Amino acid sequence: MQNRDLTTLTTIAATGSFRETAERLNMTLSAVSMQMKSLEATLGGALFDRRSRPPALTPLGRAAVTAAAEVLSAEDRLRRLARPGAGLSGDFRLGLVASAGPRLLPGFLVHVTTALPAARFTFRTGLSEVLEQDVASGALDAAVVTATGVPPGGLRHRVLATDRLVLAVPRGLSPDAPFLHFAPSTGIGKLIARALADRPDLSARPRTVLDHVQTIRACLRENVGATILPEVDLHGLSAICEALPVSRDLVLVIRAGAPLDAHAAQLADLLTG
Repeated sequence: MQNRDLTTLTTIAATGSFRETAERLNMTLSAVSMQMKSLEATLGGALFDRRSRPPALTPLGRAAVTAAAEVLSAEDRLRRLARPGAGLSGDFRLGLVASAGPRLLPGFLVHVTTALPAARFTFRTGLSEVLEQDVASGALDAAVVTATGVPPGGLRHRVLATDRLVLAVPRGLSPDAPFLHFAPSTGIGKLIARALADRPDLSARPRTVLDHVQTIRACLRENVGATILPEVDLHGLSAICEALPVSRDLVLVIRAGAPLDAHAAQLADLLTG
């Protein structure tokens, strides 16, 4: 049994999919399947009920996921103990919601090589829920996401910024133009849905769902529709803007006990400049 097998198992539990796990961990689907069969042989029982689609965790599988997460966290703590007083070093994977990249990464990249010379970072964008799942499973070391409540067990949130939501309506917009709704299943999408509940004038518009902020901005420039987004995502647009009584917290999420956990304050400072 190797730790990479445990990482694969916890990622399957987080995603609910062998195929998505293979994509996230840069593996082939057959390699993921072989790893899990090998782990089942070692543990002496089935981790998945393969009669269901997708395969569901068995009671042994659920217990194994809990134990695997504890082992991976303990390994992270041991690595830190082996380098007492040392600065952060190694390779780290940081996820960000797409709109946070242009806002946070330029300053981070300017300063991180001086502040953390032995640390190397790679970056991936995605939706908040997916990124948070990846941090929980160990597929990512940290992520910048929209907070939707109390962090799941084993994760810590550190607030980087609080942004108010703003209604943006291009001048002269047709009453029949759609409301451009950022993906409702995401963290920011849920906050937008909450704001919409108090606005029957917007709820009555036909709805177009989009999952990319830059696409929504392009639609606003062409007077295609109205939208609600964080104020920071609407800078530079010519539209009538109305601040709403809803805000979003942009947070840094890190797995408790992981190497980055001890450096969370420094990492947050580097991200916010």
